Amino acid sequence: MTPQSCKEQVSNPKREMRLDFFRSIVILRKKTYNQTVGSYLGFVWLILDPLILTMVYLFVFSVIAHREEPAMLFAGLGIIRGLQRSLLTSSSPAFLKSQGGFPIERIRTRVTVASSVMIVATDSFFMGIGISGVLIYLGTDPLNSLAYVVILFASNLWWHSLGICLLIITVRVPDVHKLLMYFGMGMFFISPVLYSFNLTSGLHRLICIYNPATYFIEFSRFITQTQTGVNDLPQIGFFAVPILGVLMLISGAFQMDKIRWNSSNRS
Repeated sequence: MTPQSCKEQVSNPKREMRLDFFRSIVILRKKTYNQTVGSYLGFVWLILDPLILTMVYLFVFSVIAHREEPAMLFAGLGIIRGLQRSLLTSSSPAFLKSQGGFPIERIRTRVTVASSVMIVATDSFFMGIGISGVLIYLGTDPLNSLAYVVILFASNLWWHSLGICLLIITVRVPDVHKLLMYFGMGMFFISPVLYSFNLTSGLHRLICIYNPATYFIEFSRFITQTQTGVNDLPQIGFFAVPILGVLMLISGAFQMDKIRWNSSNRS
């Protein structure tokens, strides 16, 4: 153990992997409990929160604005809501404060990363299952609606990974986290949420091409068989975006290790 890092000699790697898995479950249960403590509905709110907000947007932009294809709007609104939630949660300086009751020298970074991915998966499941139910009601095939949950998880994990990479900045300058909140709001307008990509043009079209959210939104519409602009997007983007997400998750894990070690109290 040094002031910069902590290394260990593991005699039984399989046993340690199993223990780390259970530690991740403990952190998952604790953080999930903290989200629902004091609430009568508990986990139901994880479904209702994105569902209610998305329904409000759907009413405004499909009923009042007389837009067609409500399922198309719903798919885009679900992705953008998950984006905002995942990015703000993982980039928050408070993200590092809860380690599930384990002191830093007793918990590996892979436990923290694994538990955070589990939390993203749990949130995505509850968010997606409600949205999938509405998509089925709007006429989408049930299997395609369930596939939407997988795409939502992939999108949420991508933005979660970006947030982890930005932790090194938000920990030092908390005001940056406020800027990310406005960034999330701005993504609603510069992403093809209320329309298909094939309706964009000029500078707006160029921004959408380089906007990762565009690929998740349009692919979710393709899967749910609604109006989509998948064929108009550069196909390389559907390979580049996932690869970039994996690289950010790996890079964020290494950064988190350094940040946790420098900011934790080891006394």
